[in-house]
Amino acid sequence: MTDYKTLIPKLIARDDPYALSDAFDLCRELEMDGSYIVEGRGKRDRGTTIYDQDNFSRAHEFNKQLRIAANRMVRDGVDADNMIDLYYKSHLFDAPHFFDSFCIYIEKDRAPEKQFYLPRRKQLLPCAESLQDLEDGKIELLGISEPPGVGKTTLAEFFLAWTVGRNPFLPNLIGSHNNSFLGGMYGEMLRILDPMGEYKWQDVFPGLGVINTNAKDMMIGIGYEKSDDMRFKTLEFSSIGSGNAGKVRAMNILYCDDLVDGIETAMSIDRLDKLWQMYYTDLRQRKVGTRCKELHIATRWSVHDVLGRLERDYDGDPSARFIRFPALNADDES
Repeated sequence: MTDYKTLIPKLIARDDPYALSDAFDLCRELEMDGSYIVEGRGKRDRGTTIYDQDNFSRAHEFNKQLRIAANRMVRDGVDADNMIDLYYKSHLFDAPHFFDSFCIYIEKDRAPEKQFYLPRRKQLLPCAESLQDLEDGKIELLGISEPPGVGKTTLAEFFLAWTVGRNPFLPNLIGSHNNSFLGGMYGEMLRILDPMGEYKWQDVFPGLGVINTNAKDMMIGIGYEKSDDMRFKTLEFSSIGSGNAGKVRAMNILYCDDLVDGIETAMSIDRLDKLWQMYYTDLRQRKVGTRCKELHIATRWSVHDVLGRLERDYDGDPSARFIRFPALNADDES
């Protein structure tokens, strides 16, 4: 019987490319050691892998350690090509389970100047870690306040792409201030999910793919084959106040992106009161079941906007977390 927990650290400590490759293979074996599959119901539900939690945690912790070693060898010019390959294999191993690795891996083939996540990782990591906690159920509501132009919507798109791969048959509802904005987001999600495109989403979730789309109603269905079609689609986009009863449903994530449509609404308490009522009746009431979580990402306009009111309502509640990113740091730098 292989003593993974002793052998893998020894291989990593050798600082040898071949030993690191062997360590990676053993990490994959360790992850599956003691695991079993709960069979699903029919073609749609193909079953769930139940991991031995100690083996799973150790396998992915060792994986992070060997990735650091591989990265160091790349910098030192030691078997660089193979170590770059191992670096990305290591992220692919983590990507279905860890959002940070998912963001890095899916852009592996994009030109460095086109990459979104890795060049901004230092700044975005607190958001990525909180999104991980939201997916893992450690919190039920996450609010992120950021200035314009920092990529908050793109990070949310990456998060949606990750969570729908993990939970393809649970509907997600995305709401915003108008359909034009959501139309752009709908198109970008299709780009991320495109198996022939520049993102590597299907490497992370093999077998899954887009099985139907509806550009008019902005809906995307994800599954293994056409027979997976559902009434409520995996991704549903709808502007606030458009009358969503019976049309859409959220069972995994309700994501609200910049619900305030402009300065006139932000400056009017009456309009903000109306916006709150529309959010509560038109979006929040579309949540179904006990596992649906909420994500709000916005540029803050007012302490009375939806995000501000949620922050007051959930003050001191450990199930909610609110993150604020100022436009300038202490030195007045962007």
